[in-house]
Amino acid sequence: MWRKVAVACSALLLAACSSAPAPEQTPASQPQGEVIGWDRNPSTIVMRLDRIILNESPRERLNRLPACTLYGDGRLIWVSAVPPAGEEVSEAYLDEVTMRSFLEYIIRDLNFYELPDLAAQEFPPSEDAAQESLTLNVSRGLRTIRSYRGWANNAYLAILERCRTISPQRALFVPTGAWITVYEEARSPGLPEVGWPLTAPFRLAEVAASGEARWISGVALTQLWNYERQTLGRIQWIENNLAYRVAIQVPNISRDSPPAPLLTPTPQRNATP
Repeated sequence: MWRKVAVACSALLLAACSSAPAPEQTPASQPQGEVIGWDRNPSTIVMRLDRIILNESPRERLNRLPACTLYGDGRLIWVSAVPPAGEEVSEAYLDEVTMRSFLEYIIRDLNFYELPDLAAQEFPPSEDAAQESLTLNVSRGLRTIRSYRGWANNAYLAILERCRTISPQRALFVPTGAWITVYEEARSPGLPEVGWPLTAPFRLAEVAASGEARWISGVALTQLWNYERQTLGRIQWIENNLAYRVAIQVPNISRDSPPAPLLTPTPQRNATP
């Protein structure tokens, strides 16, 4: 897969060679009789599985979605691979009993509070290593653990499998609004090309030159989202014989996405006497 490789941070590696990282203080395990609580706000992330590649390009990092996210109101969003080279994003809602059972499985069956933050105790095995992370935000507080080399109890894959199978009712997730970042890149014969439609709400050259993300919604976003998910971003958009690639960030779904823009009220005209 073609990728724009970011330069490794030599200063970080130098610092790593001079001193070993301090081990994390692992919290005590959850008492068996303790009731698990969480913030019911729909925007609160209660649990998240994520995976990043250390040297992936900014575009790839923005485009990559967390593998599974559970929100305070029971909303569950997860990503599944679709052969030969795509993915789909699904959505379901868990009732309180099912959600509590899911959290108890993570905390008690997989011993979440006994799992160390392994990435804080070891160096990446390579410059392009994958780092997996598991975040839990319940009544005991917010905690994130990371690993480069796998987990005790195969925890990451076990939780991901439960994300994908816990609800019999699901729907494909398509955002109603998102931030689009555009990158002009050299035209590559190894990537499929799609012409940027004249009816699109913005010009690729304009957004790329601005260096800022553009908010988009409606049919244009749906089509762009489907293309990007079906190809994992391995697609070139052609405008005036120049090649562009895009990244999509959905507020509270994508990692580190800006919030949705505030709507500006339509001015009211004064009535004519």
